[in-house]
Order: sequence, then C-alpha cells, then structure tokens
Amino acid sequence: MRIISGEFRGRKLKTADLFELRPATDRYRETLFNILNNYIDLENKKVCDLYAGTGAIGFECLSRGAEHCTFVERRFSTVKLIHENAKLLGIESKITVLKDTAERFTSITDEQFDVIFADPPYSSRTIYITVKNILERNLIRSSGVLVIQRSKKTKEDDTKNFGFPNFRKIGGDLLFLKIIGEC
Repeated sequence: MRIISGEFRGRKLKTADLFELRPATDRYRETLFNILNNYIDLENKKVCDLYAGTGAIGFECLSRGAEHCTFVERRFSTVKLIHENAKLLGIESKITVLKDTAERFTSITDEQFDVIFADPPYSSRTIYITVKNILERNLIRSSGVLVIQRSKKTKEDDTKNFGFPNFRKIGGDLLFLKIIGEC
C-alpha cells in the first residue's frame, strides 16, 4: 500500500493481514480524494479517521496538507501499525492515535474536525450510533465533511439510518457524504 498524492507520494505504508481489515485500495483513495477536492481543501485541516485500520486514509490526508489527524482504532495491533507508519513518514507530531471504539470516542470527545472518515467493518451496525453521535454532538466544523464508506449490500439500511442518500458508488462500496452547513 502506498500514498498516492502529496508530500509523501509513492511512499509505502506497512499493512497487516487481519480479519475484517480492508485497507483502502489506491484506486478507491484516488477516487475518494478526487470527489473530496470538490468540497474541501485539506490544507491545514483537522481530520479524524474512525475505524482507522492501517490509517491509509488519514496518512493520505496528512500527505495532502492536513495539519493533524486523530486515528481511532480498537485493535492494539493496528494502533501499533499506525504509530509505525507515522514514524516511517516522520510525522509523529501530526497524529494522535486512540485505542478506542468509534462509537465510544464520538460519545465522549468535544473535539471538532474539518473532515471525519468512517469506514467500519461491513457487518458492523455501530456506524449508526457513531454517525448519530457525530451529528448530534456537532463534531464537524461548519463547512466540514463527514465521509462514510459502506458496502452496496447495506444501502437500504444505511440510507434510512443516516438520513441522507448515498453520494457515489465506487466498485462494491457506497460513499456517503454529509456536508455540514449544506441545506
């Protein structure tokens, strides 16, 4: 897995072969960031990568100029991996890594972010609690973006529970976007 754009373009990240871990592919990340470029400039932004896994999305944001990324991941092995990748890139001071669940973190933090990414395991229904926490607790700054990656198999439940329609299909995934402050 490699960073596809920005300061660390072409740099490889360590990954792990773990059950339920689906590192975002280069193609997916390229499409995702092409879409996001229409809504937000990542330069000097605060980002949160929930269900972070390897941290590929957060590291891509940092490579593209984000000021700081908070990674939230429940597995000790992937928390360790995120720290290792930050050290490889020399950006330990630009990250916070929390070993926690996304639903718990979003229920207790008061921190606001410009962009929040949520890419839970497909079988997880905790995403609905997490999204509710994010929106009710105003964890995204005005003009910020919530990005949720889900399987097309969960489209009906997701659309009903999120309260906003899917934005785009990317391969077998659906990308849900919620622009804060948008009517």
